Amino acid sequence: MAVAIPTVKAAESIENDSDITNNLPTLQFESALTDEEKDLLVLRARSHAITVSACAQATYLAAVFNEIRQIRAELRHPKLKKSKLLQEATPRDPLLVGIIGCGKLGSQLANCLLTYADVRPEELKISSRRPETLGDLQDRGVRCFHDNARVASSVHLLFVCVLPSQLQTVGDEIKGLIPSQCVVYSLVNAVPISRLKHLLGTTNILKPQFKWDLENGNLPWDYTLDINGAIETMSMMKKTCPLYQNKADAIVYTEEKYAELLLYTIINFCTSLRLCRPEVLDILNAVVFGQTNGEDTPVVREKEITKKPADADNLFPRFDLTALAEGKLTTLGKKIIRDEAVRASFIKKYCGVIEQYLQWKRYHENLKTRGF
Repeated sequence: MAVAIPTVKAAESIENDSDITNNLPTLQFESALTDEEKDLLVLRARSHAITVSACAQATYLAAVFNEIRQIRAELRHPKLKKSKLLQEATPRDPLLVGIIGCGKLGSQLANCLLTYADVRPEELKISSRRPETLGDLQDRGVRCFHDNARVASSVHLLFVCVLPSQLQTVGDEIKGLIPSQCVVYSLVNAVPISRLKHLLGTTNILKPQFKWDLENGNLPWDYTLDINGAIETMSMMKKTCPLYQNKADAIVYTEEKYAELLLYTIINFCTSLRLCRPEVLDILNAVVFGQTNGEDTPVVREKEITKKPADADNLFPRFDLTALAEGKLTTLGKKIIRDEAVRASFIKKYCGVIEQYLQWKRYHENLKTRGF
């Protein structure tokens, strides 16, 4: 009897199939679960949604920081920006990023930063207890080693992605070494920001708070997508935004106050770059809310940020992010949360980080199909 041998094309189709048990219910994961265990499947989607939200929000902030550094470079080198005949480009002022802890979340975050946030491999440092397992990242040019102090002392944006049980050790190693201008972004669950402040010795800490409603557990969320695939799905990306309006439609959501903290984090970052108050306001309105110079009424005004008088350099004061996180909503926070037009502008720019990448991706795919 002759045996049918699949063609190469058919074999490739089988190999590329994401789930070979798709039409075989008895072989699928859920078939082996009891009814009580099946009730817990909601945790699978929730865990995936939290990871997607964490990576999307962190990527957004890194992309904003990179854009601000480039704007600042152009402000400081206006002649280069205008020099078209000599084709002189403004020198790149890169954002240096560090990640402490590179397990599942840390490695996914690293990939998102390299893909969407304009972070180049040589601008990313990772400290992990097992750097030898990060071969893919090292092959791309990322510096991976086991030295928490080396990373914490040499970056502008530091992500902490360790287990809560490891935080004390990490704090002992990096406390006192974190530069004052460095933003520490904590993705450590179950550790309050007051504890982080004590362990890390800085008030420039940002920590998202993820929440969910039990009745939303069965809402649609495609947890079969990888993290990048979920982020590139605009309906999912929009739900990771802290100002997403339809909380009842989200399996996981972020407290709206986090948007306020994002703005003050960006203001602190601008101040660390010695940008004066008018420059900071222009950057906030353009980068965060998409306002052009021709628009008369700015979204954010100086009096909504602080009532403290300017210093001799006309800089904003440095804001204690840990105190803001534990305090009531500020005037700025109330405005961005309660003004529907402002919320819509924020969401549009937030999703724009990924949309810009997708446009670039479609452009290059189009060039390939045309043989370029």
